Amino acid sequence: TTLLYTIKFEAMAPLLLLFLLTVLPPQAAASREQTIHTPTMEELFYFTGTCGTQHNREREDPNYYSSNSGMPHDPSSSGFMATHGTYRFLSVHEQTALLVGEGKHGVWRVHENGFVRVYRDARKEGIPEVKKEAVMDIQRVENPTTVNEIEQNRLLDLLVHHYQSIDPNYHNDFRYAFAQDEVSEERWLNWIDLPIYHAKLNKTYEDHVPIDLPYYYCQMSSPDFPHMGSAWHLLKAQPNGNKVGPLGKRAGLDIRENVNDIVRFELFDDAGVWANIGQGNRNTDFMPKTLEELKTRAQTTHWKRVDLAQVDIEVYVMERSYHNSTATYLSMVLVMDEFPYIRPDGYYYDGLTARGHTVTTTTPHNNPTISIENETGKKEVFGLATYGHHHMARIAHGLAGGGCPNKGGDVSTYPWGDAGSGWPTNYEEVTPICDGFLIDIKAWANLDRNWDDEDVFLGNAGDIYAGQEEVMYQAHANHYGQFTDPWNVNRNAENPYELDFTEDGEIQPIPANESEAASVPVVNFFIDFGMAGVVNKFIPLDLDLSPRACLADEAAAEAARSGVRGRAASWVCSGLILIFLLMV
Repeated sequence: TTLLYTIKFEAMAPLLLLFLLTVLPPQAAASREQTIHTPTMEELFYFTGTCGTQHNREREDPNYYSSNSGMPHDPSSSGFMATHGTYRFLSVHEQTALLVGEGKHGVWRVHENGFVRVYRDARKEGIPEVKKEAVMDIQRVENPTTVNEIEQNRLLDLLVHHYQSIDPNYHNDFRYAFAQDEVSEERWLNWIDLPIYHAKLNKTYEDHVPIDLPYYYCQMSSPDFPHMGSAWHLLKAQPNGNKVGPLGKRAGLDIRENVNDIVRFELFDDAGVWANIGQGNRNTDFMPKTLEELKTRAQTTHWKRVDLAQVDIEVYVMERSYHNSTATYLSMVLVMDEFPYIRPDGYYYDGLTARGHTVTTTTPHNNPTISIENETGKKEVFGLATYGHHHMARIAHGLAGGGCPNKGGDVSTYPWGDAGSGWPTNYEEVTPICDGFLIDIKAWANLDRNWDDEDVFLGNAGDIYAGQEEVMYQAHANHYGQFTDPWNVNRNAENPYELDFTEDGEIQPIPANESEAASVPVVNFFIDFGMAGVVNKFIPLDLDLSPRACLADEAAAEAARSGVRGRAASWVCSGLILIFLLMV
């Protein structure tokens, strides 16, 4: 009997092993990190070498990712983003970015106040609450000798090493703090706003122009823009990424502690900026401000195109944290050379005057006027009482709020509590003028060279001929361009561009086969371009396209469902195996 069971066990051992494997949950599917996909840049050159494109290079060719003339291929990527069910599409092709969304997207106005906000790493010591004012204009002391000087340097070191602005590339342990979270249990500052001239910033902005212009923004994406793929990460890393124009600098858009990344765009010719100038009756054109007014009258509106021949603008796509999250969002940004202002008070103002700047515009423009196409004089612009002119049904779609915050500052817990319209480093007194201005989301950007440069994309621009002004060309010998039409022959017409590459002046017959074609003489000749050609510069980078935000949640949920289905199937299989074993 013992021998019989031993034989049976040995025979059943593989089946028992299968049983154990099927009932245990699969470990590989349990770890999300194990499924992270990090593509190489090759994936953005999906088109290179595809059939029907006459690429004619082998994979081993060192110039595989280039055209027949050696022009390097540039990556191609597309993605989309959306808010409130409205979609915007961003693509990168040939080092050109294209952004197309909806027309007449409402924007809110904000104005940077010359400060940056930095957050304490929750794992590290912070600035004591009682030292907040003491560190606002702190300076490092070389060769400190007194107790106060040593403490001064220690506090500055805390600011430098334990506090940082929100950066998606640096994941330290803090959360975007609401006003009530300013101080920790240890009475350390969880965050602090520092002027751009502060010693922590190591004189990065010592020569910065005064930040006197507001900008207008519209949020275009959800947190971490999950459907954008590589498009935004690709374009912001290119040569023209994070290059801010003169108006953008006056709006503080180059302060990297506040703005994570930014790329300047240009509007297409038929896209524009629109201003609500009302219908001519200021009593009804101005937004209702009380519940009684909201019940008794409608606001009258009329958006007309701003005259961009009279108003200088700059347009950007900006990545920045928003809405109390360490995640970043994408927004479209408009800066106009209009409505300058600087608050005549505080550390930033003091820093400006100490550096010789004269501040003259100290009154905010909360009833702005603007030049309108085909209108004489400037027209007053009216904001709306609502969140935006496309947001009449927020409550019906499960979204909170619906009213314009109507003051600057941190959007914080909007629509609840004391919420502003933007970021904590904005002036409160500069109001958003919700949807007083609209912008058409239809824009483009060169990520490196301008296409109207005379040396860009010439035939000698490819890497193979880099720096050469004279390039050798080849052609099969033939008599090209000889007139043979009877009408031209009978009147002895001659083609001024007739080209004879042959020894005998005859037209080359069509070869009967490849061997005959190979025997046709090849002629070498030269073209002197008079200058070296150039191409767009492309900056390669490592891209992580693993699912983000809601897509990561969906992937995790699907993995969990697959695990449950797999385990259920395993139990069924296991039950059948046990029945078979018992029968044996």
